[in-house]
Amino acid sequence: MFRENALKAKIAAGEPTLGVWLQMSEPSIAEIASLVGYDCLILDNEHGFASLDTTVHMMRAAQAGNATCMVRCPGSDGDYMKRVLDAGAEALMIPMVESAAEAKAIVDACRYPPQGRRGYSAPTVRASGYGAAPDYADRANDNLLICVQIESDNAVAQAGAIAAVDGVDLVFIGVADLSGSIGLLGQPGDPKVTRQIEKAERAIRKAGKPLGTIPRPGHSLTDLVAEGYSFVAGLADAYLLRAGMQADVDAFRSSINQADKSTTKPAGKSAAKKTRKIKSK
Repeated sequence: MFRENALKAKIAAGEPTLGVWLQMSEPSIAEIASLVGYDCLILDNEHGFASLDTTVHMMRAAQAGNATCMVRCPGSDGDYMKRVLDAGAEALMIPMVESAAEAKAIVDACRYPPQGRRGYSAPTVRASGYGAAPDYADRANDNLLICVQIESDNAVAQAGAIAAVDGVDLVFIGVADLSGSIGLLGQPGDPKVTRQIEKAERAIRKAGKPLGTIPRPGHSLTDLVAEGYSFVAGLADAYLLRAGMQADVDAFRSSINQADKSTTKPAGKSAAKKTRKIKSK
């Protein structure tokens, strides 16, 4: 079903938006996440294990609510992006973009001519409702949201040029991989990482493009919105499921332990009663 890109419209209107990472490739989770009110579902085909078929099922399920479906591709392969777009992705997130030339190639692969070189099969693909939206090809270029990720020391140096590419709608700073690129993997709160993030922020803002990222130490989701980020995404479905299950197990074990303690009689008192009985005889 072709529809207006709600996420793109909200970002353009200056509204803060929230995404969730879906890595477990389960359509029911996509359905729930869309129904509870997330602005965007990031269908993670980079770190998740979804096939294209599963991704389509997740997009179908998400249409139970209003969330925009953003597919994070494994890389910048134009053929993969074309297939995902034909399948109905409303937004794409491309990881590890290192240069303006790469960003331009991504945009070209996602746009129909004359703005790009996306292959044409609009009347028959799911993205157009299999032809139910006859104006799909005329509207697809403007409706699509293209998000590129700045995730390395080298990319930070090119952040301004990458952001300035026409057709790049959102620049997402991947702080985890960025920290790893400067020898500080798993330490996104380190001052050296902070300086790189701030350098990228300045360049992207100067280019006039919206910013996206994930939380890091000292910068919660609400902090990031206050700092001017348009799009934030913190939690992943696998984490949420594990945390909920772990809390359930921990609460059960704790309650059982407390019940056992309250029903166990101290050994000293029991021994004392036995002694009194023997003496009385």
